Amino acid sequence: MAGTGIKRAAILTGGGDSSGINDFIRAAVILMEKQGISVRGVKNSYRGLINGELIDLNSRIVDGIQNTGGTIIGTSRTNCYKIEGAVEKIIKTIEAEKLDVLICVGGNDTLGIANRLYEEEKIKIIGVPQTIDNDLMETDYSIGFHTAVENIVKCTNMFMSSAMSHEREMLVEVMGRDSGFLALNSAIVLGADYLMIPEFAIDIEKISDYIVKKRNAGKKYGLFIVAEGVQIQGAKQIQDDIDTFGHKKLGGITYHIAELVNEKTNLKPNVVVLGYTQRGGRPCPYDAYLSSLFAKGVAENIADGNFGKMVAVVNQKPVNVRIADAVREIRLVSKEDYEFALSLGNIYA
Repeated sequence: MAGTGIKRAAILTGGGDSSGINDFIRAAVILMEKQGISVRGVKNSYRGLINGELIDLNSRIVDGIQNTGGTIIGTSRTNCYKIEGAVEKIIKTIEAEKLDVLICVGGNDTLGIANRLYEEEKIKIIGVPQTIDNDLMETDYSIGFHTAVENIVKCTNMFMSSAMSHEREMLVEVMGRDSGFLALNSAIVLGADYLMIPEFAIDIEKISDYIVKKRNAGKKYGLFIVAEGVQIQGAKQIQDDIDTFGHKKLGGITYHIAELVNEKTNLKPNVVVLGYTQRGGRPCPYDAYLSSLFAKGVAENIADGNFGKMVAVVNQKPVNVRIADAVREIRLVSKEDYEFALSLGNIYA
């Protein structure tokens, strides 16, 4: 039995899924069982808490789920603070299920709600960083990020031979609503000609001029990595199709960029939107390891009675940070790192 009197725990996974979540669930269940804690899985994030939809998790059930993508307990983008009476229902579910601690796995939105439930409702909560955007504060990496980068690199390498053969510019759209870490890391690894990320608005004139100079210098193809949340200088921002967390639905801006480049250069770049291929598949070894390391941190926090914390990794070492600090703002790519990535690819400017 856990020394803090914790007998029953529940795990929920929220927001966008990523590879490595199931590895975390497996390791967490095994480690908590060893502490004498029974574990429940919340179906489809906070929606499952609202509706009282939970399932049993034990070492037999989770055996073999490691190295598989997605989450076996499901996920959703449910904001319980935007649904009348939802928080009260969550509290009733926790009481009915006799849950002593709630383990919340996700990004800024999921952990933002977790922090409110901890601070305002006094629910014992431990957070786990999981987002391919890698935009949580106070941790170097989140579950799923490295696998997503690997997926982007693998997919892009598969079609760059066509770009070379047909002498075309390839504009590859990757995920990244507010932060460009996926695009940044992918661009560096792939040796991309140009990088476009949300933190720095792009100049179509400058990009078009670069393409012309590159071609005049003899390179007749190119790779341009575009984060889906990138902003175009001088373009009107349309705020429609907003979700309950205040996020605009993204995807497809690269087609518009390609049209603008075509108008300037009379060259029509090819567009590849990688979409959900980035989030899926078997986790890379580092994500699988990181997930188990975070599970160890969760088990230790339970044993120590340490709640309101998010397990994290800083300088390759596991640490605990306040959930409130992890979600206080979105972590962004620095200008220095952005310019470094540009300098590696933008060699014909």
